[in-house]
Amino acid sequence: MPRTAQSATKDFIYSQPTMCLHCHVVVEMFHEPGADPRGDAWECPQCGHKYLFAHWKIKRKKPKKMAAEKPEAA
Repeated sequence: MPRTAQSATKDFIYSQPTMCLHCHVVVEMFHEPGADPRGDAWECPQCGHKYLFAHWKIKRKKPKKMAAEKPEAA
């Protein structure tokens, strides 16, 4: 079941691009910010399939590091 416009207005935490094993599309899974680590799940935005945190090790998206932060080799 596709996501509605109402659910798209909430702030969510997104994962790195991950393939959904249900619809076979590479997507950024999401969950609500106050999700319970034991009972809640990542959710596929395409088909709505849920992957429990306890069973899946889907990683959160990390901000890109700037190239200026890396020290130059002398």
